[in-house]
Amino acid sequence: MSNDVEVNSLMSAGVCVQPSELGDDGWFLPVVIEPPKPKPAKPKPPRESVLAKLIEDVVGPLGDKPEQKKAPAPTEATEDEVPDVPEEPPLPPPRIATATELFRWIKIVLLEKTNLSEDAAELVAIWVISTRFPEALSVHPCLVITGPASEGNRVLHLLKNFCRGAVLVAGFSRSHLSVIYGRLTLLISEPNLDKKTATLLSGLTDTNYLVLGAGRLRGLGGPIGIYAGEDPETHDILNSIHIHLTAAKARPSTTSCKRLEEMIRWIPVHLTQYRDKNLNHVERYTWNLTADVPSEMAAVTKELGRCIVEGVELYRKLVDLLKIQHHEHISDRSSTAEAAVLEASLNLGHQGKEQMLVAEIAAELNRILKERGERLIYSAEKIGHQLKKLGLSTRRLGKAGKGLIMDKATIALLHELAGTYGGAGLTPDDDNLHCPLCTESK
Repeated sequence: MSNDVEVNSLMSAGVCVQPSELGDDGWFLPVVIEPPKPKPAKPKPPRESVLAKLIEDVVGPLGDKPEQKKAPAPTEATEDEVPDVPEEPPLPPPRIATATELFRWIKIVLLEKTNLSEDAAELVAIWVISTRFPEALSVHPCLVITGPASEGNRVLHLLKNFCRGAVLVAGFSRSHLSVIYGRLTLLISEPNLDKKTATLLSGLTDTNYLVLGAGRLRGLGGPIGIYAGEDPETHDILNSIHIHLTAAKARPSTTSCKRLEEMIRWIPVHLTQYRDKNLNHVERYTWNLTADVPSEMAAVTKELGRCIVEGVELYRKLVDLLKIQHHEHISDRSSTAEAAVLEASLNLGHQGKEQMLVAEIAAELNRILKERGERLIYSAEKIGHQLKKLGLSTRRLGKAGKGLIMDKATIALLHELAGTYGGAGLTPDDDNLHCPLCTESK
């Protein structure tokens, strides 16, 4: 039974619990009001009895003489003398959990049941809230989880309890679109995520894009959470937040098992009530706060933030969490092969060369790696592929081979790319102290 079916059964079962604060976490049971029962329909009289009553009303009882109808006797009490019946005061509306409360409760469950760090649990909690508003968002942020398989799948199973209309899928490809079309939340376990699948998932995060599947143009229609394997350097998925898990460590529990099970059961009801109350607001409202986040995180920040109703501090926390994640992403990029190629290219560029051969870049890179005690050796062919991947077009420079022309556009692009790869080659040294672009980048 899916979580939505269970929520619907709970809400239609006539459960009515008054909210009560339970502890420092502010947890309370939701108030679920039983819908009014329909009145039983009166049985219709047989056709013969209806006809007999009509005849009796016209000619009187059969066999008797018609009698004159007597006027009804006047009642003793007049309308002014009817005693007033005091009206019962209306019941207060049931309390609906706020975004901040939902965020806190989901975070507690994630920290107790998984090995997520606190920052990661907070990001996942906000993402869970956003899965309740798929039709209100133009971009569905994708949650990408990496790390040990056992931990990743544990997170997916727990998310299935909270995400609206969630379904677990082992593996994913274009052929699955015809089957999963219309699902609200898709949780995928794909330990061998390849570039082709990552590109497909990137397209599905944007509601403006449709994908051809089973002879029809289709879109998923909801958010995606994916376990993408143990390697954190997985293929990039657009409009995503990346959570990396580490090996399980003993962490002292601060919440009783009974309370956790109660939260897991009733948080979906709280989420449903929060959605019903705030859907129109989420569809119309966008935060106007100036979010100091990189452009590549702007869409994710906007869409996740729209689902946080009346929670300014929680929105600011979201911005801070995404900024931290962006810096961590850049730090991870700094150890990639692309970063090393950029560093070697900038080292040669700062020597004032008007052009540089791919073979020269390879020789400079191998020199840097040797000084650092690394045994990797890059060939000119591999360097050429890396430059092409970075968007740096090489051309034939006479008989010596292919290389880069160091014009202003190429130099500017090298510095811009280096900034997105952790500043490789931009650290001050004797060669680039007087480089104006390096000065601007610092």
